[in-house]
Amino acid sequence: MNILDNIKDYFYQSVLRQRGANRPNRSITNLSDAKTIGIIYDSSEGSNDAIVTKFSEMLKAKGKSVEVMAYLDDKKIDQKNGIPLFNRKAVNWYAIPTDERVVAYCNKNFDLLICAITSENKPLEYMAYTSKAKYRVGPFAEEKTKFYDLMIQIDGKRDLNYLLQQMVHFLENIKYN
Repeated sequence: MNILDNIKDYFYQSVLRQRGANRPNRSITNLSDAKTIGIIYDSSEGSNDAIVTKFSEMLKAKGKSVEVMAYLDDKKIDQKNGIPLFNRKAVNWYAIPTDERVVAYCNKNFDLLICAITSENKPLEYMAYTSKAKYRVGPFAEEKTKFYDLMIQIDGKRDLNYLLQQMVHFLENIKYN
């Protein structure tokens, strides 16, 4: 990391520490018990839109209420074919989303929040961290354990389909009282 990246990361981590003080209570859930599901993902790679749309349609076919929010690492494009998204203009210089739609999305009480990313994405990780969702699922990273309640190891694969399949597998097999 260069000096500017270190400064950005310092402010990012500082905001996370501030927001961590009033985090909501979490409770474990599985896919069959989750009625409302939020999905956040990186729309910067075009194929992700189709993958997440297909995934959300599969969940809706199971009777789930699904809301999607995408991040696009671009300053010019601010909408895509009916996909709710925010772009780099809606993120401050140290990667914290400032868009009111993002704040409203994070304040929704989803039963389950799925963070469908295969590499670091600070704006989406921030959303997962501050989300009022009861249970948050995302990719495994040793330094990101505070962001998710369940983390899926993808062994360096940058395949969104694989990540979503693994999430479904583990969420379907969670048993609790």
